[in-house]
Amino acid sequence: MNSLYARAWYSKALALLNLKNQIGAEKNFEKALEAFDAVLEVSPEDSVAWQYRGNILRYLDRPEEALQAFGKALDYDPDNITARYLKGLTLGYLNMPDQALEAFSGVLGRDEKHIGALYYSGLALKQLSRDEEALQAFTRAAELNPENLKVWYYRGITLSMLGRNEEALEAYGKTLKLEPSHSGAWEGEAKAYLALGRRREALRTCERALELEPSSAATWETQGRILEGMGRKEEALSAFEKSLILEPGNAKNRLEKGKLLGQLGRSPEALDVFENALELDNSLIEANVGKGKALLVLGRYQESLNTFRKVLEIEPLSPEGWRGTGNCFLAMRKPHEALQAYEKALSSGTENCGVLSGLGGVYYTLGDYPRALENFEKAIRLGPESLFAWNGKGNALYKLGRYGEALEVYETLLELNYASLPARYNRGATLSQLKHQNKNFDEVHESQLQTALKKYLELSGGLPEGEIGDESWKYRGFAFAGLGEYSEALKAFDNATKKESENSFPGICKGVTLLCLKKYEEALATLEDAEKALYVAAGTEKYTKNEERKESGILNPDEQDFRLEILWNAKGLALDTLGRYQDALKAFENVRKLSKAENIPCSGNGLVFAHCGEWEKALRAFDSILAFNPKNTQASVMKAFALIRLQEFEKAIPILEELPANETNSDLPSCLLGFAYFKLENFERALKAYRRAIDINPKNSHARNGLAELYFRLGNSRGALKELESSIAESPENAFSRNLKGRVELEEQACEEALESFRRSLALDTEDLRLLLWDAYARYMYAEASFEENSARFRSMLLAAAGKLEKAAIRQRSEDHELKTYALYLLGLFYCRAHYFRKAADRLDECLRMDPPTEVKKPAALLLKNLRTGPLNPTWWEWWLDSRTNRLLKKLSFGLIFLFIFSLLLSNPAALSIPIISWPAFYINYLFSSTGRISWPIYGREYIVFILFLVFILLLPGLRQGKPNKEELEPLTPPYPDFDIPASILEEFGEKLERSLFFPEPMEESVRKLENF
Repeated sequence: MNSLYARAWYSKALALLNLKNQIGAEKNFEKALEAFDAVLEVSPEDSVAWQYRGNILRYLDRPEEALQAFGKALDYDPDNITARYLKGLTLGYLNMPDQALEAFSGVLGRDEKHIGALYYSGLALKQLSRDEEALQAFTRAAELNPENLKVWYYRGITLSMLGRNEEALEAYGKTLKLEPSHSGAWEGEAKAYLALGRRREALRTCERALELEPSSAATWETQGRILEGMGRKEEALSAFEKSLILEPGNAKNRLEKGKLLGQLGRSPEALDVFENALELDNSLIEANVGKGKALLVLGRYQESLNTFRKVLEIEPLSPEGWRGTGNCFLAMRKPHEALQAYEKALSSGTENCGVLSGLGGVYYTLGDYPRALENFEKAIRLGPESLFAWNGKGNALYKLGRYGEALEVYETLLELNYASLPARYNRGATLSQLKHQNKNFDEVHESQLQTALKKYLELSGGLPEGEIGDESWKYRGFAFAGLGEYSEALKAFDNATKKESENSFPGICKGVTLLCLKKYEEALATLEDAEKALYVAAGTEKYTKNEERKESGILNPDEQDFRLEILWNAKGLALDTLGRYQDALKAFENVRKLSKAENIPCSGNGLVFAHCGEWEKALRAFDSILAFNPKNTQASVMKAFALIRLQEFEKAIPILEELPANETNSDLPSCLLGFAYFKLENFERALKAYRRAIDINPKNSHARNGLAELYFRLGNSRGALKELESSIAESPENAFSRNLKGRVELEEQACEEALESFRRSLALDTEDLRLLLWDAYARYMYAEASFEENSARFRSMLLAAAGKLEKAAIRQRSEDHELKTYALYLLGLFYCRAHYFRKAADRLDECLRMDPPTEVKKPAALLLKNLRTGPLNPTWWEWWLDSRTNRLLKKLSFGLIFLFIFSLLLSNPAALSIPIISWPAFYINYLFSSTGRISWPIYGREYIVFILFLVFILLLPGLRQGKPNKEELEPLTPPYPDFDIPASILEEFGEKLERSLFFPEPMEESVRKLENF
């Protein structure tokens, strides 16, 4: 009954929705949702109820919850076709075509005639640009339901995209038969006719589409293309303008409008015409000007210059002659001569777009970017279609660091000339700079960056081999570097270096590329060669100040400083990686003297100090960056890293928590924050930080290790093992992960699994004594749990573990003093349990002599005492004659006591009657009688008591009541391996610095574009 009640509310809501009663429909959907929730409380496995619940949520525009409901429905009944179909619709609504397609495929796998699934599969495939498959889906849907006009319409669109326009016309005809007022189908027919070259029919159908929908920008665009194809340029231009009014951001329409406004010449044919004219009358100035322009466009600069000089001989004040002369000098990289020519052109006539563009190019070459920008903007106002002026304006903005404005300019340039190589490359270079500066650089911009660079490489790669020369190789290198394809970038820069041997910049770029490829020795050699070439180009043997270089006039001083800045930064990073820290610091110091920018040199200094372990100095270096740019989040992260290394966790936490909101997209700060809180034993916040890091990047093994350590500390062994398994899957070479896994397994008494984990951990890092201690400890625990104490296998396992510890203890460095005491204690314990008591005592004695920490000293002393009072307790004569301590003193004492007893006994007159000892007794009696100090008759009883006392002293060591301590000795748990912040952070930071050195130069438009006919 509850289910029927819920469905009734659902049906009522649908009815209201069909009646356009949105508010009433929503209220009834909410009631239906509550009813189905009640149903699911009683029958939580009711797949149909979950299906209805999901569809209600879909209508309420709660698609994420709807997906969860459909998922539940399919969990309980995988064959629920309706739920799977609705899930596909929801995924399509969320713009997730891949997953939507998967859902629809599941529907079709169970019902191949499901028309809705076929139709929406076609739409998803079309969105994924899988047009052939989309066509198959639409075709099948049309066969099953020929009356569905949407299927026919989208089938026509797909056929048009595949170039099958005749079939597309048939599909559009079916659509119009079902709905004659379908404007989209009329427009589709127009496009198909145009593609087939049937322009009159195309124009007729397009006009019909505009009658039905005059506000369609796409239809106006189509009409413009048709009219352009018919040669009716004015009408075509009007159509494109109407389209742009309706859709101002349509780049393709702006491109078509630009093409219509511009006049493109065919230069070789034009040159023939001008030469023929000059054969008839060589005094024709216009013909000479035309010939000069044609020669310039063809790249024959010296011939063009000679031609323009002839023009000036005939008419010295000819603006066209001076303009052409300036263009030739600019093309030949003679900016000062070009500047004089352009100034004469301006003085001889009115302002001209071409002359102003040329002036902008001159100032750009001289490094005066503000004046260059001013002239390019004037040129654009006079000639809005000038490709050279637009590209020059973008380049000047780029050099001034105004990347957003530069990007807009390049977009406009692409609208004017879709195939423009400089515009495509410069757009990619600008997006690259925005990526480095803007933390909100999203996936859309990243896709635009990738597309721009790939398109440039595709277009430039299609040029003949001879035309990919000179600077083109350099720009291709930058493009490959921007895409992360450093091997290809290296080839391009190598070609650029060979073709421009006098230019140092390709060599610098080659060195930076070698850095990114981790070929540091080769990079350093390349950079040093480039530095020499740079000084040669500047006309000096070493770096000189700006004033001295300006006098030479050989190289733009600002350009030299820019190149030196990149070069010295790259050298510093290479030297740091090669361990030449002092040289690296000198290189970064050179950069600081040269440039006001603190970012890379201070970052480099910080990196060097970090590698040297001088964290205080590293901290000061990162503070210098933040003083210059407080918003530098990378420097903030590295500062926190240095503070953590200095154990100043309280100071590191505020820095990490105060990072900008956009930086929370990085998992590293969260991981560091978790580590700091963990060290301060604020486990709740550490848990949140680690989870946030994992949510951002599920592959962050360091965060998973930290979370596992935290779980283990809190007693959640199962949670710790789960995190460790994920960590090991992502980073199987991490020794800490496997060691921690072994510790958790040991805690859970899974000794065999723990042994395997410790073995793998030790194999990954054989130098860490902590790992070896844990491996030995695990072997001991396994032997305790698995074998009888006195069995051969028990002793064998302990001795094997002891053998490993012996070797490790021998090679330990002096700074590992504490770890060595742990190793010696464990050795003593193992030898004791294996009944090698003497060795055990030696190791324990050595351990105690090293002044171990309290947790080691107490059990070691107790075990040594038990050994000495038990298995190693000596006899009374061994104590006197073979003692390990105070041996000489004890031997002398024993000799004196024994001699005194023997002498006293021989002094008794009765000793003279004993045959064997009578002769020594005679001498003793003679000696004592001469002194008159011995009198047995008088003091005999006292002598006997004294002799017995001395004998008691000799026997006393054997009569001591020393007994082994009854306290059971527990094995001392080895110290935990340090869970440290990832050391790879330094390497990652260095790699980011290396990549940031790629500061690509914008590509200049060819001077040939300055001329038009």
